[in-house]
Amino acid sequence: MVKQSNQTIASQLDKLNEKETAAVVSYISQILSARLSKQTDSQPNDDLIVFLSNKRENRRARQVVEWEKARRQNAQRTA
Repeated sequence: MVKQSNQTIASQLDKLNEKETAAVVSYISQILSARLSKQTDSQPNDDLIVFLSNKRENRRARQVVEWEKARRQNAQRTA
């Protein structure tokens, strides 16, 4: 389904002239820049939060969560 919608979008983009294509690219870049600014705004500014997040226990806990996520993805692939 995704490949089909991607092909449909690609075929529609091929039909656009240069001005319309530039408008689409501009719109996409605005969306991406807004997404990036939201991510940087959500960064913790509190020194205590930054300090605690860098503690060894928290780094290890994040690593365990990432490992568990990867294990689940591998289990789903093999199933």
